[in-house]
Amino acid sequence: MIAPVVSRQGSFQEMKDIEGPSMNPAENQTTFFNNDTDRDPPILIPKVPIREKVIQFLDSYFMMAFMGLLAIYTLFGDDIRSSSFPKSTDETFFAIATTCFAIFSLEFLICCICKKDYPFSFYFWLDLVSTLSLIPDIGWMWDPIIGVKDDDDSQHESMYKQANQQSSVAKSATKVLRIVRLIRLIRIVRLYKNASAAVEKHESDSEDEEEIIIPKESQVGKQLNDLTIKKVIIIILCLLFILPLFDTEMWTTKQTSWDYGLQEIEKFKDEPENVYTVISKYISFHEDDDRPIIYFILVNPQLKLFYSWSTTTEVSSLRYYEKHFATGDFSVAVFDLRYDTKFAAELNIYQTLFICIVLTLGIIYFSKDADVLVIKPIEKMVQRVYAIARNPITAGHKRHESAFDIIMKQNKRFLCFKTNESDDKAKFEIALLEDTIIKVGVLLALGFGEAGGDIIASNMQKDKELELVKGNKIVAVFGFCDIRNFTDSTEELQESVMIFVNEIARIVHTMVDTYHGAANKNIGDAFLLVWKFSEKDFSVVDGKIQPNPESSKAKYIPDLALFSFLKILAKINKDPVILKYREHTKLNLRMPNYEVKMGFGLHIGWAIEGAIGSQFKIDASYLSPHVNMASRFEAATKQYGVPLLFSGTLYDYLSPNVQTYCRHIDTVTVKGSILPIRIYTSDCDFAELTPSKGRERTKQQSRHKRRILERKLEGGSMKSYELYELSKEIQSMKKPFTREFYGAFGAGMKAYIEGRWNDAKEKFEECLKIKPRDGPSITLLGVMSECDFEVPNDWKGFRVLTEK
Repeated sequence: MIAPVVSRQGSFQEMKDIEGPSMNPAENQTTFFNNDTDRDPPILIPKVPIREKVIQFLDSYFMMAFMGLLAIYTLFGDDIRSSSFPKSTDETFFAIATTCFAIFSLEFLICCICKKDYPFSFYFWLDLVSTLSLIPDIGWMWDPIIGVKDDDDSQHESMYKQANQQSSVAKSATKVLRIVRLIRLIRIVRLYKNASAAVEKHESDSEDEEEIIIPKESQVGKQLNDLTIKKVIIIILCLLFILPLFDTEMWTTKQTSWDYGLQEIEKFKDEPENVYTVISKYISFHEDDDRPIIYFILVNPQLKLFYSWSTTTEVSSLRYYEKHFATGDFSVAVFDLRYDTKFAAELNIYQTLFICIVLTLGIIYFSKDADVLVIKPIEKMVQRVYAIARNPITAGHKRHESAFDIIMKQNKRFLCFKTNESDDKAKFEIALLEDTIIKVGVLLALGFGEAGGDIIASNMQKDKELELVKGNKIVAVFGFCDIRNFTDSTEELQESVMIFVNEIARIVHTMVDTYHGAANKNIGDAFLLVWKFSEKDFSVVDGKIQPNPESSKAKYIPDLALFSFLKILAKINKDPVILKYREHTKLNLRMPNYEVKMGFGLHIGWAIEGAIGSQFKIDASYLSPHVNMASRFEAATKQYGVPLLFSGTLYDYLSPNVQTYCRHIDTVTVKGSILPIRIYTSDCDFAELTPSKGRERTKQQSRHKRRILERKLEGGSMKSYELYELSKEIQSMKKPFTREFYGAFGAGMKAYIEGRWNDAKEKFEECLKIKPRDGPSITLLGVMSECDFEVPNDWKGFRVLTEK
């Protein structure tokens, strides 16, 4: 079938008449319904490789949170052990550290196997070093490595000298590795980044329910953030390693009273009568110190001199770094350093917290400017491109925060002075680029319309040039509307005719869009409107449409389609912008008592939706005899003297309450079809309508009203027929049509179909006494008068609709 086009006079005509066979559904079955090539291929769900599943699991929020908690423990666990727990609990802490080491090692191994770019990357070495830095926290592994061995034999001087050397080595090695373990902070930073991304996505979803799924982070943003993190980590680690080199304690050792006192005792080793006095003073001086002496021994085999002293604190109960061995040639003193180690552990906790803050803030604020000025705007533009590629129609309706708005919002947090936003906006080229993308997306949506969404999406997601493919079979309510006397109006309005048409289009498109329809064609004086159903609402079987009983849209969309046309008729006769043309001098000279009038036709059926054209120009439209049928009804409104006609097929899908607003005015056959079609109208009288205040509803307000209406209808809190009952405009237009009028016309219509034309004549004439200008009554009286009110012999209750 060929879609209708517009002639020079502005009314829809058919490029090719509809022949009888093409209108027969049985003959169309082969073309449209039994063609295997038209069937959609089965949907195959791709299997996700095990490697991808493992990566998804490792990158999941649960695993990131779990590994982050382990990383936090490994940062502070050993210091908490040293500052708050005795040596007897070391085995428990070593077991926990061993478990963490095993988990981190397993994760490291899995990443090496599953992530292609991970081996020998920056994060590979970072994770390797941070994992190995856990070894000093595991005494079972670390003590043998550094040669530390706790021995209960406190009677051997050589043991203490060796232990003192081992303790010094262990302390130095541990001090270095404490710095290395701060690399584990990178896990905390990764956790923060993923949590921030999740929060931003949640806020975005709450702002716009229709937001589509997009990549979490752009490649540019990911690369730039990784580089920033690497640089900050390297700088901080370099500072941590280099700054201790400038400390005097790194190069010199201060003599303490512990070692100086032993040197004085050694001077009296040959004077037994004085050595005990010196030892007593040495012990008493250090006994009540914060670092008390807990053990002392002096042995001089030559003089057979032996002295031993100890406290209740066992030397073996202290960790190797919690005791200090002061040694001389013949004497050894052991001091309790738990005060120092506890204080040092607490300082290490504070240092770690400070470095955490510095590292996190450094990564955040070093990348903040680039993130705000470049990355966020780019990601916003990527979102728009994805939105246009996935659903250009919806993308055109969305409101987005622009890149410039984001930049100014961030700047206002740090600037205490006001800036000229209009001047600043011109400085941000990226804002100009973003605005251009938005405009292109909106123009695509406006240019292609509802039917062009799949065309745009399919071609934008391909690398090839424009590809014209077969169409999709859909079910929809099709509506045509036409501006009356358009040729005369164009000749008088000249250049202003564009404003004239657009002012009418504003009302038509706004009403149709608000009530779940979409504009498809705007050609001169005519508009094609569509209320499209999805496959779950309607199906096509043997050329006939069948609604899904469980579909709510199949029940209320037909009501909304008729309601929107009635609202357009009311607005055309109320809107002050349209009413001003009644006073237009040139229009009234050519057409006295000029009023803007329109004709409307509605029909429901199937159609082929797709692209029509070539590589040079395409249009998105619908091809179907049902589309042509709606055009025929619109053209027939002139014959019946009513502004609106629709088919009996659509009438059958209206809710019972809405059907009471409709009037059956004829049953006919159209050219190319032998099947009778009932014709209905919904009566309108505009005499009692008063001009409105002219408040123009914005596109955002219309979309908001549409969403609210959809939620109410889908949720069952509102029925579609309530729109008719609550509309003051529709009630005003229906008021002149009384029960007496409808009773007379209904009786006349029944007599007309049954072939009792004399009775029908009386009833229709009775209707004209009530409504003298009732178009359907005049038309049917004219049809019967052509046969002198004698019923034809072949009368079957319908006639052939002739074109006049």
